[in-house]
Amino acid sequence: MENEDNIINLANYYDGPYGGVPSRIATPQPTFNEFPDNKEIVIPERFKDVVIKMCPEIKDIVSVGYREQSVYDPMDFSPEYKYLVGVDVYFDDHNGMKKSKDEYGKEFNDYLKMTYGSEMEFVSFHVQSFIFPPERTNKDKFFEMFGSNK
Repeated sequence: MENEDNIINLANYYDGPYGGVPSRIATPQPTFNEFPDNKEIVIPERFKDVVIKMCPEIKDIVSVGYREQSVYDPMDFSPEYKYLVGVDVYFDDHNGMKKSKDEYGKEFNDYLKMTYGSEMEFVSFHVQSFIFPPERTNKDKFFEMFGSNK
């Protein structure tokens, strides 16, 4: 139970491109093993480029872990593994979110198939959380304009 709490805490607080930003999880989501078998995963740069070009409102997409499921082939009972990759989606401060988590997840699945072909049909995505940049305060705006560039 303690390990599950740690995973949930890690999913609720992620040190992303905006610094330590709490994930916006409103309801219980599927839990992801942070890195089963001690194999860390990252989203490939080629795939990130496709996502960012197809969805200009997205600034970054970051893996929060994955879930592995084995399905047995009925012909020879050999295991076939399927993977569900949990991702946090970081938005820019101009466009914001345009779709639901499910719609983005379906689009990411389509982009993966378009980018890598049908050989990657065993991988699918689940959008764990949307992360928006922190709102700039008047102080931030002031020092951005009048601050020294040293």
